[in-house]
This record gives sequence, C-alpha cells and structure tokens, in this order.
Amino acid sequence: MLRYPLSRPTIEVDIVEDHAVLREGLAQWIQANAPGIRVVGKFASWAEAAAHIGALSDVVVLDVLLGDHVPLRAKIQAILSAGPQVVVCSSVLDPAVMRQAIAAGALAYIPKTVAAGVVESAIRNAALGEPYITAEVAAALDSERSGPVLSAREHQVVSLYLGGTAGTLAETANVLGISVDGVKKHLASVRRKFQDGPEPLTRLALRDRLVAGGWLVEDPDH
Repeated sequence: MLRYPLSRPTIEVDIVEDHAVLREGLAQWIQANAPGIRVVGKFASWAEAAAHIGALSDVVVLDVLLGDHVPLRAKIQAILSAGPQVVVCSSVLDPAVMRQAIAAGALAYIPKTVAAGVVESAIRNAALGEPYITAEVAAALDSERSGPVLSAREHQVVSLYLGGTAGTLAETANVLGISVDGVKKHLASVRRKFQDGPEPLTRLALRDRLVAGGWLVEDPDH
C-alpha cells in the first residue's frame, strides 16, 4: 500500500552513503540515465540524514554500513515515520541483515554489485509503494532463521540499549516512552531466550548473540 501520494511527476531521491565515489557515481548515473528521477539530497553519514529527516524526499537509498552504531532497523523506521520509502543498497550480503531490512519496512535490498539500472528499478517501484525483491533477497526471506525470535518491542529495546543509540536503561525507557522497569522486563525476556547455561549472560555476551542472530548489525571497519 502506498504510504503517501506521490505529488510530483518527478521522483525525488536522497542517497545516504559514506563512500563519496559510490554516492556521487550513483547520483551522476541517475541524472544521465534515469528520466523522471532526480537526486535532491546526498548525505555522507546517518547523522547528516537524520538532521534533515523531516525534509527527505520520496525515496531514500540507504547504505547499511555508515560507520556508526545506530541499528539498521532504527534508521529504516525513522525514515518511514518521516514519510519516504526506503531502498537499501549495500555490500553486506548476510541473509539475516537482508531479512532485518525488509522486516523493518524497506521495499528493496540491492547488492552494490548489481548494475545501476537495478537500483533505478527499485527506486521506481518504491515510489509507488511496491517492493522490488531480487533473487538474493527472495532466498534470504525463504530461509529459516535459526535461534530465538524476538517480539517487536523486545527488538526495539535491545536495538536501543545494546545498539548504541541510547546506551542506558533510563535513556532507552525515555526514547520508547516506557518505564525503566519495562525495559528491564524486556531485557530479562531476551536474556532468557538466548540463555544456554546456568550463568547469566553479560551485556557484551548478549549483544554478541544478537549480532550473530541478525537482530543487531555489526559495523566493522571499512
């Protein structure tokens, strides 16, 4: 379903990509080869894009690894809440990350190895509120997730508390609009799901297991 009406005949696009060559190269390719699509914003970091969240256009092309610790799901949901659709374009081909992006509401997950025309097609579909699922993503979505499954609220809590956007119980509670006791309750539930021995999981051990399960995205140096 279309989240909001496309009010202009031209599809306006923002690109969030920390590598200048890729960011500028995609923008130039679109300008030269994709009639009816115009790049209006180019952001080198999530912080830059977030500072303009209310002014983002029809479709946002979002990289996964931007050198920060903000969870991918949180970025996608922030963009969707502001109105635009999301196309993820990344070198990360982990099926768990693909599933996470689509589950968060992205309409496409495009590997950076594909031709630019594939990105164009994904943008055109996204502007209409329609998904664009490649063979790689279809396979990832069809594969079964191994390990525990978190509820939406549990995932929000661990993304904020362990993913770097909040960091403390009080800050996590404030962002989500719940009590500190509520945060503790959800964290305890997540720990029980990942517990595999008598010793309680430390914060670091729990985070490692969430990363391994695809619930949090690790940002390696790149």
